[in-house]
Amino acid sequence: MKRDLFFTLNTLAPQRGGLSKAVIKRANAIIQAEPERNITFVTLGIQPALETIQQEMVEAKLIDPRINVVNVINFLANRSPEKGSTVSSKTALLSRWEKRYTLFLDSSRVEKDSYRIFDNGSYIRYARFDKNDQLSFIDYFSDNRHRLRREEYLENGQLAQTIHYSITSNKPVSRSFFHSNGTCYLTIWHKINSTDWSHLFYFEAGQEKQFNDPAQFNTFVLNKILSAHESVLISSEYRDRLPNLPKKNLDATILDIKHPNIKKIAFGHSNHFVPPFNETAAVSGVWDTLFGRIDEWDKVITATSRQQQHMTDAFGHADTFHAIAHGVGMIPETDYSVLPDPNPNRFIVVSRIQVKKDVAESIRVLRHIVDHNPNAYLDFYGFGYSDQLEKDLHALIKELSLTKHVHFKGFVTNIQEAYRGAVATIFTSRSEGFGMAILESMGYGVPVISYDICYGPSEIIENGKTGYIIPPGDTKAFATAAIQLMNYPDLRRRMGELALQSVPRFSDEVFTEKWIKLLNELD
Repeated sequence: MKRDLFFTLNTLAPQRGGLSKAVIKRANAIIQAEPERNITFVTLGIQPALETIQQEMVEAKLIDPRINVVNVINFLANRSPEKGSTVSSKTALLSRWEKRYTLFLDSSRVEKDSYRIFDNGSYIRYARFDKNDQLSFIDYFSDNRHRLRREEYLENGQLAQTIHYSITSNKPVSRSFFHSNGTCYLTIWHKINSTDWSHLFYFEAGQEKQFNDPAQFNTFVLNKILSAHESVLISSEYRDRLPNLPKKNLDATILDIKHPNIKKIAFGHSNHFVPPFNETAAVSGVWDTLFGRIDEWDKVITATSRQQQHMTDAFGHADTFHAIAHGVGMIPETDYSVLPDPNPNRFIVVSRIQVKKDVAESIRVLRHIVDHNPNAYLDFYGFGYSDQLEKDLHALIKELSLTKHVHFKGFVTNIQEAYRGAVATIFTSRSEGFGMAILESMGYGVPVISYDICYGPSEIIENGKTGYIIPPGDTKAFATAAIQLMNYPDLRRRMGELALQSVPRFSDEVFTEKWIKLLNELD
């Protein structure tokens, strides 16, 4: 009997990072190879509109329509497909409100279709409607214009959750989630002046429970979800301390699940060391549960054999650790000659703006490149989090007088437009679990210049042939390699062609074959 597979994510969204892309790719590959296999994505974050997101991703061909999706909070709700009875359409609501209140369209967010609502001069509400003219949310305000609470609605008009806010920090204090009949089934308390979850209260008649650790709540719900399946395999995909897992991480949640016929695996998407992120460093604390309870895992999988070996050397259990490299996907061109000639001035970065990605280093490299060639520029594909790190990046660009040389392109679903025609991809991460952008770039015949970090670059790039591996932190040597590719078109062409030719060893066929073999063993 084939086990039903459950792959865990915090959230599911069309715009996603490398970890989510890797998990989605794995699920798609497995179900295409084994259509009879039951596969489910389980998300742990707050996603009241998860079904809508799933449909959007299916239509965009990002996830296979045969894959199920469930959210631990939504799973507890009794949802009716009928339209909500307490909320009407935009036309009816505006007509009702205009009889009593004064409404102003939010001119700063016209594209979001939002309204400020006043009662005799006092600002009392802020309402937003979705693209289908259904109410999305209403914010309620005090006389001092402090936001008190928000009501969020589903597309069918049913109330999904209410959020109460701190008057001093404007951060959530508590959240309550509702059945379609309007009764509350779950309340979450946040730590004071923090987004971290502290306590959860479940209101099912006869089963009322209080959870002082969100990890225990997730285990509770996962036990409910898995109980309907005879034979299961569940994965732990990340180690992060998230606001919804502030005490124990996902590893503890998964390991505490009780099921009569279950296999538990963990995937190491990231480097498991603290700075400087190599085998000389200590193991990061977020991995303590995984390694401390190593006997309880059926398999721990990494994307590189180098990381597998480091783990085995440190913790033994050679039979537990297993390496399966990520697949590159469909190779867009097998014939290098049909690819467009590279623009010798154009470099690219494909990355999130995150500490370990060290995107700022690519800007310092670019400064050396531009000193050599004032026409050089960098196209940046990816996204940030509107945090201090992103602000610091823009400040560095301005400080180094590179504003005209750095173009932020945002997140793109069709990654082909990013890579095609670039002279090289600049990869300045300090730490990776694999470095999927390296493989993607080489699949488009674009060589990669990377620091020699743990993990990925040295197992994907052959230095001097399919790209360049640079000693960590040597900014000038990095820039020198980039300048060589600009100055010598024949070198760039030869390296790009060899990069493309090297990719088939990371093909989807090889990737899928290894996963199916492992799953059959665990079945």
